Amino acid sequence: MLGFFLFCIYIGVLSAFAAPGPSRHENWWVEIVTDLPRCTYYFGPFDTDKEASSYTPGYLEDLESEGSKRLSVRIKRCQPSEVTICQDEFSEGMAA
Repeated sequence: MLGFFLFCIYIGVLSAFAAPGPSRHENWWVEIVTDLPRCTYYFGPFDTDKEASSYTPGYLEDLESEGSKRLSVRIKRCQPSEVTICQDEFSEGMAA
C-alpha cells in the first residue's frame, strides 16, 4: 500500500511539472501596437501581470509624446525575440 501511495505522489508531481501552460521562463510583457509609426513595442519583463499593468500608463505617455498613435495594448506572457518591431517603410512602398 505504501508503494502505491508513493507512486501516486510521484505521478502527481510529475504531471504538475509537465502540465501545459506558459513556460516557466516566460515573463509578463506589455505589448503596444501603434499605427503611426506602424510598430509593435514590448516593455518588460515583469514578474506579474499587475506589475506590468502598473507601468503601462508611463509607456503610453512616452509613445504618445513622440507622436505615436496607439492601436492596442496587451499584457501577455511571452519571450519576445525583439523589443521593437517596425514595418519597413521602403518595403511598404514596393508592395504598392
